[in-house]
Amino acid sequence: MKKRSRMFRIQIGWLTAALATIVLLSGCGSNETAANAPSSSLPSQDAKTDVDKQVTVAVAADPALDQLDAGAYKGAIEVHPMVYDSLVEYGEKGSIVPSLAESWDISEDGKTYTFHLRQGVVFSDGTAFNADAVKFSFDRWIGDPANSSLNVSKGLKEIKVIDEATIRFEFGEAYYPLLTELTFARPVRIISPTAVEPAGDPKGKFAKPIGTGAWVVDSYEKDQEAVLVRNPNYWGEAPRLSKIILKVIPDAQARVLALQSGSVDIAGGQSGKIPAENLELLKSDDKLSIQRSAGTSSHFLIYNYDRASLQDVNVRQAINLAIDKKGIVDKLLEGAGSEAHGLFPLTVPYVTESNNEWYGYDEDRARQLLREAGYADSDGDGIMDKDGKPLELSLVLQQTEYPEWKPIAEYVQAQLLKAGIRIRLRMLESNAYYDALWTSREYDLIIYRTYSDAYNPHAFLLSLFHSTGDTPAVAWSDSLLESLIDEAVASTDIRQRQAKYDAWFKRAREQAIYAPLYYPDDIYAVNKRVKNFKLGYASFSPIVWNELDVSK
Repeated sequence: MKKRSRMFRIQIGWLTAALATIVLLSGCGSNETAANAPSSSLPSQDAKTDVDKQVTVAVAADPALDQLDAGAYKGAIEVHPMVYDSLVEYGEKGSIVPSLAESWDISEDGKTYTFHLRQGVVFSDGTAFNADAVKFSFDRWIGDPANSSLNVSKGLKEIKVIDEATIRFEFGEAYYPLLTELTFARPVRIISPTAVEPAGDPKGKFAKPIGTGAWVVDSYEKDQEAVLVRNPNYWGEAPRLSKIILKVIPDAQARVLALQSGSVDIAGGQSGKIPAENLELLKSDDKLSIQRSAGTSSHFLIYNYDRASLQDVNVRQAINLAIDKKGIVDKLLEGAGSEAHGLFPLTVPYVTESNNEWYGYDEDRARQLLREAGYADSDGDGIMDKDGKPLELSLVLQQTEYPEWKPIAEYVQAQLLKAGIRIRLRMLESNAYYDALWTSREYDLIIYRTYSDAYNPHAFLLSLFHSTGDTPAVAWSDSLLESLIDEAVASTDIRQRQAKYDAWFKRAREQAIYAPLYYPDDIYAVNKRVKNFKLGYASFSPIVWNELDVSK
């Protein structure tokens, strides 16, 4: 039997050396509701008239705001949460906090979620927000194969509008990260029925970005800049800034120069990374401050499991052992990160000291493993060979989003050469790089990064290490690993769930199915005219935009 409790909050405890738990603060049993958020407020008169407060942010890639559909994967991911709200948001240390839903109930079997919506909210064009708008937003993408890794898509059986302020979601099975998925930047956020043509048609064509978020798109010039201004109809506390300008600067060194000249106020993070070699220079600039925090992502090498040489576990282990991960951090990142000991850092849920052990640095052992795999330097050229074929692999990378990848790839190339493996570097532009990763798989090795915060570990593992329909897994195909992650996400018992994740990481290590490199810190350089700079709780909300201010 179902009953309401006084307060609901899910809080994901980050796991360190000992297992922490996911905290479920509930009134009774598994039936849970959210605590009411502070009452909404309209923008103040000062906020409406203070039109000169703006900041300029450097971004590496075109934000594509003309394609910023809440239900799709186009447009800058960091802008989606600025324009579109979700039912719930990702809070500090993984807590699930109210947004457009003020509270919610979960049935005892974990299959039914009932959301009680915030009333009096309107979209930026004045259209009323209600349960019908929520259903419209979800109907646009539910069942799309592109969303098959999301249980909120593949597991959803029915959406029922109870009344204009209440909506119910029925799922086929329990799935512990469901509320976390509802915080994602896309496709779960709510868009106005007037944003498509014809209006109100879930199959209608996206026309313009209309959400309930604090910001609206003011102007956009492809590959140049995008301008967001304060939403005068925003239901929450009004942003202190009147305008945010996203300035496209693809070259990392050009972003550094723009910071020094004052033509941009903020650069860094995933959307406009700062080269590690420039950090000391920026630290010495008295106009700038450096903001840093430990991240939840990692960078690693993916193996193409279709390559014959990489199907040998000894070769995969040898590659791991031949790379000095600590050297990458100390020599190339200026200490702006830490050595990788596994696929995820300890800041990620279910990752512990015991399940995150990986391969150290041992060049002699790497060569021994290659010999055990049947390789030898038969012609004395320093490259191991087998059956007359040298052990030569391609390593694909891009530099637009991650400028540090080039020197890191060169470092890995030199280290693997010492172990007898020749690496050919292939630098691709961003679109070609992602095509190689997701579609053509034209690589032997490819540098990639895990997702951050809300996506880890479940969403990343499902996305990269799990088949989708008839499509094999992207990063590594292993039926046992797929069954373990399926069992983990379906478990309602945290101890059983932890055991499944432990087993997943153990098999991943035994099979050496990837090569971890480093855990990057999140680093920003900020002009000191910018006040109240605060890092966000999720990678898709990297900065608390609404609290930013500037000196008068």
